[in-house]
Amino acid sequence: MNAWKPVLKLARRSLVGLAIVAVLCVGILFGVNFLADQSRSGLAQMQGSTQEQQRQLSTKQDDLRDQRNNIRRFETLRAQGLVGEPGRALWVEQFEASYQKLGLVDRPIYKLLAAKPLAGLNAEAAPFEPGAVEPLAHDLQFELRNAHETDVLNLIADYRARVVGRFRVNSCKLQDPKADGLLAQCVLRFVSVPLLPTGTGDTAASAK
Repeated sequence: MNAWKPVLKLARRSLVGLAIVAVLCVGILFGVNFLADQSRSGLAQMQGSTQEQQRQLSTKQDDLRDQRNNIRRFETLRAQGLVGEPGRALWVEQFEASYQKLGLVDRPIYKLLAAKPLAGLNAEAAPFEPGAVEPLAHDLQFELRNAHETDVLNLIADYRARVVGRFRVNSCKLQDPKADGLLAQCVLRFVSVPLLPTGTGDTAASAK
């Protein structure tokens, strides 16, 4: 045992240095593992945040796409005369123009009635909530004398193709047939939806 003392004495510094190096290595190893765990946790949080941001971005893109589609539909309806200020004067002018194409001798008798809430003319319609925009009905009544059925059909078809507005044939009576034609009494019902003025809850000004 005494023979080892000089050797141990000489190697003490090396052993102490080795022990210090071993402790440092263990500390570094724990530090690296700690940093790795922190990095993994931070990466997981970053990935979760990125996924959430991507989800929010996808939702906003879907909302934007829906808004653009709604705007296109709205512009289409407005171009068709269904939404906004109704072109009542143009409806009358186009009716005159379409009638003149028929070349009938007798002048038509027609009248564009004042606009009325559509719900009030339809007993089956559900009542609107207070403040809601109610569609309006505009009835164009006309009467043709000494006309044939084809004349009435051609007039309505040409008028529908050219007028800026949406209407349906609400009623049409063909009666008193004679050799030179019959009496046709029809009602064309236009429908329009007023716009809400910006910054208010009231409906836009109604038809003329």
